[in-house]
Formats: sequence, structure tokens, C-alpha cells
Amino acid sequence: MTFWTYMIQCGDRHLYVGHTNDLEKRMGEHQAGVFAGYTSTRHPLHLVWSQEFPSRYEAVEAERRLKGWSKAKKLALIRGDWALISALAKNKREGRASTSSAQTEKVVRMSHFLHPHPVQIPSEPFSLEATARFSADRIRARFRLTGPVKLLQLPPRAEPTRRDNLWQHTCFEAFLAIEGGYLEFNLSPSTEWAAYRFSGYREGMAPLDVEPPGISVSRTDHTLELTADIALPPGLSPTRLGLSAVIEEVSGRKSYWALNHPPGDKPDFHHADCFAIELPAPSGS
Repeated sequence: MTFWTYMIQCGDRHLYVGHTNDLEKRMGEHQAGVFAGYTSTRHPLHLVWSQEFPSRYEAVEAERRLKGWSKAKKLALIRGDWALISALAKNKREGRASTSSAQTEKVVRMSHFLHPHPVQIPSEPFSLEATARFSADRIRARFRLTGPVKLLQLPPRAEPTRRDNLWQHTCFEAFLAIEGGYLEFNLSPSTEWAAYRFSGYREGMAPLDVEPPGISVSRTDHTLELTADIALPPGLSPTRLGLSAVIEEVSGRKSYWALNHPPGDKPDFHHADCFAIELPAPSGS
């Protein structure tokens, strides 16, 4: 059985930490005020972070540890700012433990909730969680959108071939900062894909020579989930990660989701501010 540790941002900006074996059900209970406790009088509530664990013991231990963190440190975790987490450690011993724990989580699993650009929000209260697992030469990304999926405009299933302009419709994306530029991966629910390399901000765009990612898609009335196994070109050491998505509704309305958005009235996934997740340095560096 899978368990989650999670954080909720309350209407008064306080952060609530809990654990559960059914995250979707537990959030519904919080929203409905089932628990006559901390969150029942602090609406609206927004799920801002969650982490999966294979046992209740580990989820409870993570909950206990997070409850001891300062608000600044919790906010850094929500943003994926691992350098700040380390800097905010109370002493050298805690700093060493926090840094080690954070880097282990980054290598094994990173889970974040993306947010729509404030100028172009969806018509319904969708929720989008993005999870990434890393190894030396691969990234496994999972995007899980919850809400009224029947309102989405989804491209029809197609052969898993390379195709440009996938971002014009519902599409999930991963950006990786590397020395001398960055990489962009477009992952469509049609199972089509694209990969590009840039030498600078929107400069030097060229197709990236990489093996086709393995894309799987599942859908229910309330969830759309896309998982992609992405092989990275050899010799690259990504330093930061951006996870994002374009969500198109049947009405034609589009929302643009990212962990962090740069200032301005237009979404821009290529902007450095969107590369919000710091990646661990390769072993031995």
C-alpha cells in the first residue's frame, strides 16, 4: 500500500502537514470540513506538496520531521529549492542530515504541484501533480491531472512518433538546464513527442538526437495521467529542471501550468524562473 505525506496551504497562509493512504479522499475530507480541527476553519485550502512512501511508518516519520521545520524551510521544499533548505538548517548536524535526505529524495523521487499562470486560469478547479525520478542517464516523469477530465480537449491516440508544435494543444513538458543551454521535451497524450536543444534563451533551437521516450497514458472520468521514460543524451549533467503543461479545454480555453512562473502577463516556460527545481550534482563531482 502507498502512503503520502502532504502539505496544505490554508486561507490564512499557514501550512498544515499530514499523512494518509488516500490523498484524493483525504483532500476531499479536508475541503468538506470532516475534521473538526486545524483546517476546518481556515478555508480555502490548497494542496501544495506531497510525497509518496511505501509504508505508513515512513510517511509518519516524514510528517514528524516536516512539522519541526520552519515555514521558510517548508516553502523552500514546496519550491524544490534544496540549496535554501540546506542553508536554513538550524545547525551543522541538521544541515548535513537535511542535505543528504534532500539529495536522496531528488535522485529517487521529486513530487510537486504545478500552478496555472494567473492570467490564464482553467475554468474548473483542476489539480496537476508532476513527479520525477532520476538516474544518471534517464528521467521518468509522471503528470497526474485531476478534475472534470470530460472538459478537456485531448489529441487522439497516435503512433509514438516525433512531431513538432505539440505544445499548441494539451501537452506535458520537461525542461532541463545544461551547460551552454537547455533541453525541451514535449510529451503529448497522443503518445507523440518532440525533443529540442537550445543554446540560449529561445536561441539556437535544434532537434535533439535522443531515443524516443516511452509514453503511457491512462484516463478516468476524474484523472488524466501521463508517464514518460526519457533517455538523456550521454555526457550531459543537467543542473535544474522545469516541469510544465499546456491544458486545453473543449471550449478552446487554455491554461499554462508550471511550478513557478516568471513575472509578466504571459506564460513563458523557457524563462529561467521556470527551471525551479535544483538537481543534485553527479556522484563524484
